[in-house]
Amino acid sequence: MHSYIARTSRRYISAFAAGAVIGLTVLQAGVLHAQDASYPSRPVVWVVPYAAGAPADIAFRKIAEGMTAPLGATIVVQNRPGAGATIGTTEVAKARPDGYTILATLNDPLVSLVALMDPLPYNPAKDFVFITKLTQSKAAMIAGPHIKARTLRELIDEAKAMPNGMAYGSFGVGSFPHIIMEALSRRTGAKFVNVNYRGSPQAIQELLSGQTGVTFGAAAAVQYIKEGKIRLIVQLGEERGLLGEVPTFTESGFNDVLLTTPLWSGLVAPAGTPRAAVEKLAAAARVSLEREDVQDFLVAIAFERVGNSPEEFTAQWRKEYETIPAAIRSLGITAN
Repeated sequence: MHSYIARTSRRYISAFAAGAVIGLTVLQAGVLHAQDASYPSRPVVWVVPYAAGAPADIAFRKIAEGMTAPLGATIVVQNRPGAGATIGTTEVAKARPDGYTILATLNDPLVSLVALMDPLPYNPAKDFVFITKLTQSKAAMIAGPHIKARTLRELIDEAKAMPNGMAYGSFGVGSFPHIIMEALSRRTGAKFVNVNYRGSPQAIQELLSGQTGVTFGAAAAVQYIKEGKIRLIVQLGEERGLLGEVPTFTESGFNDVLLTTPLWSGLVAPAGTPRAAVEKLAAAARVSLEREDVQDFLVAIAFERVGNSPEEFTAQWRKEYETIPAAIRSLGITAN
């Protein structure tokens, strides 16, 4: 008798426990659905790991402005420059994954820095979820008024003739100007000396004053280019982009992946960010990129709009993640 009661009690207890687990699961699913449906219920913060006023920064702000209506929330842009963009990137990697802290970045801190900073304070492959690639750009090298060269080959020869090499402006170790110029140096034997700046505006002014010979950031130098004070030399990529009159590295005889991969900008979030938030942000970005005023703005600074899916962006990032750091290491490019 006692054995029967014990067995019956255990069955009731097991049934109750199973029912409680099912009930808790249903409750949790209901809460998550309610959270997904209400997202976003407050402003979304975009952390930009670059200085205010840089071409990428102003592009992010314009795109964010166009996303406000379709997203249904204000986007607050906060600049966190420094340490090769790792300060802002690390801040987002450690942020709560609730869809309210997003990284708006170029590819540098998620690709090239893997080969240059060991260890990184974050893991690009584990700490982020990729939302959408916003733009891509065949970034152009520009030369100051004291540089005689009109072509890349002439520039290389001019650099070789300088006893101490030619100084160039970059935005820190691992930034795309640093990688491009160091790759070019190792491919040609010309000496290029890195000078770091916090953003394009400062780099352009130093270029004009003769402190450096070349830099990147044509979008910040449009007026000087029109006035003939700064010249466009070459652009990234295998095919010409919006700067149709400027030859590519490929056309100039260089097929290195580091010299042909376009610069891109995109949105990423901390790993674990709800899928619904990721999809809503990606959809709002596509709406913004379809706006005529946003398109005109991006074209004016030679940025091509993209707006792809999270899956497409992830696949494209992973391809670069698996090839570009390896190329940097093979050339012996270091953080020094």
